Amino acid sequence: MALPTISKLGFELSRIGQNGPRSFVTSCCCLVEQDWRYKNGLPRNPNAYGPLTDGRDFTFVDQRVTPIGAGQLKRLEKHRIYAEKILQTVKEMNFAIERRSNLQKQREEKQKEILESKLKPKGHLLLSGHKRKM
Repeated sequence: MALPTISKLGFELSRIGQNGPRSFVTSCCCLVEQDWRYKNGLPRNPNAYGPLTDGRDFTFVDQRVTPIGAGQLKRLEKHRIYAEKILQTVKEMNFAIERRSNLQKQREEKQKEILESKLKPKGHLLLSGHKRKM
């Protein structure tokens, strides 16, 4: 059987558009229970976390440890990476806050040194303790 030529293919594609379905849905459907879940304080996706997703798939009768599934292992690794990023960010923020406060203290000390090193009264004004009015 011979392959259709480009002109034939174009004709058939245009024909599909004319005789095909009149509506083509591209949006995803919304979950029906979203309002109920929101009012009851539940997450939008019940499979995002919880005992069904975080726990083991099965248990042995003799209480042996069950193996970790591949999906659970990926999820644990992803959460570990998130925790490391959070800790790193918190450390950086604490360092920045501490550095800023140290820089402010240094600026204040430098300002005090400048004020103390300015010219001071001499002679009888210094000995008598009188301040000169300006």
